[in-house]
Amino acid sequence: MLLRDAPTIDVRPELAAERRALLGLLGSLAADEWAAPSAAPDWTVRDLALHLLDDDLGWLSRDRDGDTSSYLHERGEALVTALAAKNQRWIDGARGLSARVLVDLLEWSGRQMDAYYSAMDLGGEGEVTWADEDTVPVWFDICQDLTERWVHQMQLREAIGRVEDYAERYLPLVLRTFVWAFPHQYRADAAEGTTVRLDLAAGGVWTLTCSGPSAWVLDEGAPTHPDASASFSDDAGWRSLTGASVPAGGVVLDGPAALVEPLLEVRGILV
Repeated sequence: MLLRDAPTIDVRPELAAERRALLGLLGSLAADEWAAPSAAPDWTVRDLALHLLDDDLGWLSRDRDGDTSSYLHERGEALVTALAAKNQRWIDGARGLSARVLVDLLEWSGRQMDAYYSAMDLGGEGEVTWADEDTVPVWFDICQDLTERWVHQMQLREAIGRVEDYAERYLPLVLRTFVWAFPHQYRADAAEGTTVRLDLAAGGVWTLTCSGPSAWVLDEGAPTHPDASASFSDDAGWRSLTGASVPAGGVVLDGPAALVEPLLEVRGILV
């Protein structure tokens, strides 16, 4: 199954709910919590919130309003480097915003994003380079936005010890989005018809099937007789796919190293 043929998933209601959870959390933070270091290198809780605001403003300026002045044309490692530098420039320039101003701006940008999302054609064309070098359906582009917001809010919550039930609520959708990184990035060399079983816990069980030289297709459901398998716990799944530290025992691999080890290199983010 190709991504363009996958069933449409509309996560717009979940994005609105995730935003409300973010605003409620940020509105309750003490000064020392805003300054807490996060898992994002060199970024505090405030920096993560600033990055989420930048994400909103980028969507609105670039995608809604057609202003491509900040569009990055690099690809591959050059894109990763350029994006990291762009993100840091924004953080450095916006750190003078007060917590109140930042929360108010996120509330405003959230309303703008909800209105923009609601007007989008889910069958249109979007861009998610970690899942496809060409275009992807807009519904998947929106799913990717949910994964990014979820991961950053998760980092924020972990930094201040306020994870609560946030992880479980959105994790199935997050993992079902991340799984599409596998057919695009997994390049193990195998005979045509070789199958690999992927168990993403809350994200479901999937099959990678070799369709040609280092080419793989993804289908939902388990293969009858897999040649290799990888089972991820909920926590290990999203951490592995975002390059974070994976808890001991969170991933169980079975099969030839040439088939299973490349699975751990797949990322649902730009790296």
